[in-house]
Amino acid sequence: MVLRKVFPAMFTLPKEAPACSRNGTLYLLRCIFLMGVRRPPARFFVVYCLWSFALNLCSTFYQPIGFLTGYISHLSEFSPGEFLTSLQVAFNAWSCSTKVLIVWALVKHFDDANDILDEMDRRLTQPSERLRVHQAVSRSNRIFFIFMTVYMVYATNTFLTAILMGRPPYQNYYPYLDWRSSSWQLGLQSGLEYFAMAGACFQDVCVDCYPVNFVLVLRAHMSIFADRLRQLGSDPGESPEQRYEQLIQCIQDHKTILRFVDCLRPVISGTIFVQFLVVGLVLGFTLINIVLFANLGSAIAALSFMAAVLLETTPFCILCNYLTDDCYNLADALFESNWIDGEQRYKKTLMYFLQKLQQPITFMAMNVFPISVGSNISVTKFSFSVFTLVKQMNISEKLSKVEGEAD
Repeated sequence: MVLRKVFPAMFTLPKEAPACSRNGTLYLLRCIFLMGVRRPPARFFVVYCLWSFALNLCSTFYQPIGFLTGYISHLSEFSPGEFLTSLQVAFNAWSCSTKVLIVWALVKHFDDANDILDEMDRRLTQPSERLRVHQAVSRSNRIFFIFMTVYMVYATNTFLTAILMGRPPYQNYYPYLDWRSSSWQLGLQSGLEYFAMAGACFQDVCVDCYPVNFVLVLRAHMSIFADRLRQLGSDPGESPEQRYEQLIQCIQDHKTILRFVDCLRPVISGTIFVQFLVVGLVLGFTLINIVLFANLGSAIAALSFMAAVLLETTPFCILCNYLTDDCYNLADALFESNWIDGEQRYKKTLMYFLQKLQQPITFMAMNVFPISVGSNISVTKFSFSVFTLVKQMNISEKLSKVEGEAD
């Protein structure tokens, strides 16, 4: 199968193969390298620097400025639907640029997290344990490509719809370009906008999908760890000293998991916080556009954009809730182990360890609110408030009236 040869990490390896949890972020980290935010390789130093400069100049730095400048220069020429299409993307572009800068500054944390995953892999001895990691790795990579497909479908769909309508997708401002003057300038501006938006979508996939990729693999290790806890003291041939050593090793395993979480926490906190700030507003503008102004082509593009926006926070928030349940499962697994007949030292250490396991692993968005499904629903509901406000103020009718007078 061609796909298996090109993207082997998308497919589950046999249980005899050694575990390699870092492969769960294989394609993610390759794309982060293509974002131009890593150390340039010595062999392609100039090429990589030029690519990084071109992509980040267009997508990270100029695109947010281009949206704002376009509104200042040609606001009167926008129809309501075109303005909302541009505005919903503008807010997301500003947030995307901020998230890219956060990841750029903290990208070393991804390498450190993969090194910790290597430590966890060395504790896997059973074929069934390796199989669970293989399944998590393949699932993680498939989800990454699902993200990439959804984001790129939006960028391409918006570009094609705009071309058919004879306008650039977002009508950004580019010096010395006037798309109204000739067809080749229209094509050039549309191409520049598509390159910038495709680059931004490419970056957005990386900065939105990395928490999902890492946490999926973490949950596989936590499931294996729960089984390991449950088996403590089950071997009648073990001496008390051996049982105690097994318990201490499990405590070390838990510390390794916490180090992995602490390694990712600064990056996740910043990027999710930025997204939470804008997701309700962006979805509100998108709903207004779909319901009140969009034609069929624009509505399809807006729906694909809405799917992309929901992917930015919802999957990871769901995983955070699952992660909390996994922590409680660890405590239950330890309590279900054979500790009744243990010596006094073993019991005291186990009780202390049990208290630590009962503290769930949580991620915070800049220490403001927890990252969870509840928080995600709260910020998403703001979009309905925006929609209701526009309806009650009859803004849509006023915009339509202004457009009719301009025609």
